[in-house]
Amino acid sequence: MRSSAISLKRWQALEPPNQAVVLKLEVSEQQVEYAGTIERAIASCEEDKENDVAGLVIKDGDAIVGFLVLKRRSKAPEWAGPQAAVVSAMRIDKGHQGKGVGSQTLQAVAWWVAANWPESSTLTLSVDEENVLGLRAYTRAGFIDHGVRVQGRIGWVRYMSRPVVSAS
Repeated sequence: MRSSAISLKRWQALEPPNQAVVLKLEVSEQQVEYAGTIERAIASCEEDKENDVAGLVIKDGDAIVGFLVLKRRSKAPEWAGPQAAVVSAMRIDKGHQGKGVGSQTLQAVAWWVAANWPESSTLTLSVDEENVLGLRAYTRAGFIDHGVRVQGRIGWVRYMSRPVVSAS
């Protein structure tokens, strides 16, 4: 059983030494293939001027264990609804994978969105069908498959969503 709590902190609120830790996260080549580089994700956060992109550092207790990007409104993809916050480019450090960090992070993201982007009522995402670990984490976190498959950049993509704050 996990003893630490997952928390999220905005990239811009991190001190430079902690930003350096994020840049040194070790992710698999498969995660980079699915989600792109951490540097590219950070650049998208720093370029945003409308508060439509949030880079969130994932902490397990005091340890920085991952990074993800949320998008909404003008920065959300066409397939996302107008009230959606889109989970994009989530990466968990290799040393922390398989421990429930991804699933717990997605629960924390729902609460973060409720507190910081209250006009967003849905969390949504796209996931490559071959990303079995991602699909498992998303399902555990309450995401429901829309049943739509489209050809993506790498292969077949599924769309999934869940309410920002569930009734449970």
